[in-house]
Amino acid sequence: MTNDLSMQELLDQQEQELSKVKVGQTITGKIIRVNNEGLFLDLNYGFDGIIKIEELNLPKGKYASEVYNVGDEVTAIITKVYHKDGVVQLSKLKLDAKNDFAELEKAYNEHRIITVNVIKNIERGVFASYKTTDLFIPISQLDTKFVQDTKGYVGKNLEVYIKELDTKKNRFVATHRDVLQERLDKEREERRIRIQEEKQVAKAKAKAEKEAHIAKVKSEKETLFNSLEAGQKREGKVTKIMPYGAFVDIGGLEGLVHLNNLSWERVEKVEDMLSEGQEVEVYVLDVDQETKKVALALKDINNDPWELIAKEIQVEDIVTGKVVRTIEKGAIVELREGVQAFLPISELSEERVVKVTSVVNVGEEISAMIIEFKPKNRRLILSIKEATREPEEDYSQFLEVEESLGSLGDLFKDKFKKLQK
Repeated sequence: MTNDLSMQELLDQQEQELSKVKVGQTITGKIIRVNNEGLFLDLNYGFDGIIKIEELNLPKGKYASEVYNVGDEVTAIITKVYHKDGVVQLSKLKLDAKNDFAELEKAYNEHRIITVNVIKNIERGVFASYKTTDLFIPISQLDTKFVQDTKGYVGKNLEVYIKELDTKKNRFVATHRDVLQERLDKEREERRIRIQEEKQVAKAKAKAEKEAHIAKVKSEKETLFNSLEAGQKREGKVTKIMPYGAFVDIGGLEGLVHLNNLSWERVEKVEDMLSEGQEVEVYVLDVDQETKKVALALKDINNDPWELIAKEIQVEDIVTGKVVRTIEKGAIVELREGVQAFLPISELSEERVVKVTSVVNVGEEISAMIIEFKPKNRRLILSIKEATREPEEDYSQFLEVEESLGSLGDLFKDKFKKLQK
């Protein structure tokens, strides 16, 4: 007796296993060979499976050997069984198509957007592919606007809804127009709501401003106006922001804080310093009895930074500051809050400087010499060139001949006499 099966028994066993394999069945095998004809699989039943190259569903321009390797597992649908040869023919393309159709069916039932690629155009529309399945998009379903030529759609990816899915008639129709229209409708509705809200906000703001104006007109307005003097410090509230300044209510009377009087530093926009409703402390600059207007300042008019710095520095002092802005002709350097100096391009270096930013940049701390200072005119000019210039050395002591040595003739007089002898 032997445990080895006879050849006939092996064939019978193979036939028995092969009889279980049916066309249309999904089966998984391991790749044992890859060539130009396709894939050869071990199906673990004692027989082989073959997936021909045209049934692989390879990406465009790819070879089977670039996608599959020996040892990989592949699942496919059985398309034909050769009992005599013990070979099963498979198709991955049909399995993919089956799975892709299931996805399309789900998208159709759930009214879900899918992305397709347009592969061909005709006069009446375009054909687009969703993986292995082709769909038709009629020209009327390409856009919300009239489409005259369909050529421009070839190669494009389009988001679509499945409009019709009929396997019996092999009719798969999609619409890009419905996707676009849906988004347009949503945008219009959002815009309508936004415009309505903006109108409500504007109406509420206008009403609030009117009520604030009425509240400010009080009987003690004249008394307050007459009590104001230049230099006074007052508490107030910002009532209105304008491009040129801000109006501040100082207790029933409005005064203007001009843009130039917001800070000792340069201010580009009023909003950078103030906001409506903000509580502030201001200084009275001027009271015009004729026009009944009050000029205010947010900056401390009693502590002019130029007057303060004039007590500390002078021409030829070396000072330190931060570069806050560069222009073609030089750089603006802030020495302290409210005091900015000009550093000309010609004063950046002993060498010729073509571009300011090749020497200094915004944000850098620099040291420079004051070469001009006029605090009353708020003018201060700096020089890095002068600050870094090496002091000239005095070589005169090395060029003078000491008197004690006399002239060269005197030094060598005796030697000349000896030579004459």
